[in-house]
Amino acid sequence: MRLKVSENGLVIPPSLLTGLEEVEVRREGDAISIHKINNTDDQETVEISIIKGEFAQNLLEEKLQKIRQSKAKPSLEPAKLALAARFSQLCREVQELQADNPLSEADIAAEIDAVRSGE
Repeated sequence: MRLKVSENGLVIPPSLLTGLEEVEVRREGDAISIHKINNTDDQETVEISIIKGEFAQNLLEEKLQKIRQSKAKPSLEPAKLALAARFSQLCREVQELQADNPLSEADIAAEIDAVRSGE
């Protein structure tokens, strides 16, 4: 789970703290851990890592590479590609109609008035 650190600190969702009365928070380098504290001295650790620097940059590059690879693979069926091409052509034709016979603001207002008056 990713959590946003604000100027006031970090807000941990209550669902992660269900049944806890007290916790110990430790920071070791770039890692922050939260340890459950109870009467029997059993400690259950929930690791929260904040990554930065070269490791974070490498992770980002890895994720971007995966995105680029998934976009490079055409996953659409030929029928869907043909439909998309026909739709694009229809959009171009509709735009060309407007270019050949542009409507003025007055024309648009007159059309709206006609519809409102029931013509």
